Amino acid sequence: MASNLYHYKNGINEFEQNDFEQQKKSLSVFINKQFVSRNLVVFIGSGCSSEDIPLMSTTMRKILNDYDVVYKKVRQFLNSKNLDFLNNSIKSNHSWLEKKYENEEDKNRKDSLKTELRVSSNLLDLLEKNNKTSIEEFYNVRNQEHQEFLDDNFYKSFSDIESLLNWLQNGLNFSPNDSELEEAIQTLKREFIDTIPTLGSEVYQSGTTLSTYQKFFQSVFKHRTELGSKVTIVTTNYDLFNEYALENNRIVYSTGFENNLHRKFNVNLFRNRVVDDTNRYKNVWQPTFKEANLLKIHGSINWTSDDNSILIQRDQIMPDESEVIIYPTMLKHKETAQAPYSELFREFANILQVPNTTLIVLGYGFPDEHINNIISQNLRNQGFNLIVFGDKEEDKMKRFFREFQGQEGFHLIGGEDVDNKTKAHYFKYLVDEIINYTLIEELGVTEENGDE
Repeated sequence: MASNLYHYKNGINEFEQNDFEQQKKSLSVFINKQFVSRNLVVFIGSGCSSEDIPLMSTTMRKILNDYDVVYKKVRQFLNSKNLDFLNNSIKSNHSWLEKKYENEEDKNRKDSLKTELRVSSNLLDLLEKNNKTSIEEFYNVRNQEHQEFLDDNFYKSFSDIESLLNWLQNGLNFSPNDSELEEAIQTLKREFIDTIPTLGSEVYQSGTTLSTYQKFFQSVFKHRTELGSKVTIVTTNYDLFNEYALENNRIVYSTGFENNLHRKFNVNLFRNRVVDDTNRYKNVWQPTFKEANLLKIHGSINWTSDDNSILIQRDQIMPDESEVIIYPTMLKHKETAQAPYSELFREFANILQVPNTTLIVLGYGFPDEHINNIISQNLRNQGFNLIVFGDKEEDKMKRFFREFQGQEGFHLIGGEDVDNKTKAHYFKYLVDEIINYTLIEELGVTEENGDE
């Protein structure tokens, strides 16, 4: 069989015996039926926008290569960790190198990977024998080959920009006149924001990513009714693909900001509905649109703060505007450092606790422990279904899967279409080849009854 998908349910792969076409059809039926779940929550990670926006790891690699001040601070940040952190990082990298080596066909590149594997094996052996020194001391006594490997595969492969910004901001709070800290923060902010398209950018008008988002939301809302509960969309992305796709599909949505000229955040807006007030005196309220709540838990490219340090959403923000808000650690003002992020995370946690909840996770590799904890805590709830599209061999996804695979209601879906050389959990492939594999009219999907 040239291609193979998997669908793990409660730790058991349901596709051991099926051929590829049967697997695709089975997944299409399964996924489309989830879209009419009583309380539907969709979590969209950065992988869904990766065709038009570089992944965090790509952006950080470029920054670390181009800016010594950031590289210097990353080294200080990582050197503050213990040797277990370094050991785990090299182990993860070693597994990745092994996979690349197995799949590589070019002889020269294969020889190079073999050398890297030898070096990483040596370092792992040395770490096993040495658990008393710091990372910096361990690095300083290594030979040139080992140091070059650590430079490239540990320091310059660092991609957790959010943890770094937290650390840098805390340092600046203690040393407000530290020019290097300030320069590192501003460099990270500038270079990172430059990768995110602003309102009106061409990528939001046409192209593959926008088309995929639009087709996905068409499938999600096709058989949901106006009387049904709102769909909750949670995203770590700062871009505006969700907003454009929802509007193009004529789905009413709320980001938690008031609909006026000076749009301030108000968490209570997530509970509002658009209704027909014709029969308001008869105490009958009829929703008029399919609706969604959009929780941008890490912020957005079109959020900023006004002169009074109040967080607002603006239709147009200039690329050089100093107060673009995309993550709480990037804020200068303590007043907005907690809100709305704390409220958005609380709203995310609360919506998952509603009975008969289905959470669908796309484009997210489980790198954020805070988010992972919110998700995993709800696996204990009766009637909670977690459906993750991911690669069970990726390091952090693998750890999450190993820990929770036996939990009732946990589904992991992935695999590979070898003919197309595409992973099944990639957003475009998932939408085009699996979700839309079978006409939805053939699925026997019935509309939800609309009870809240």
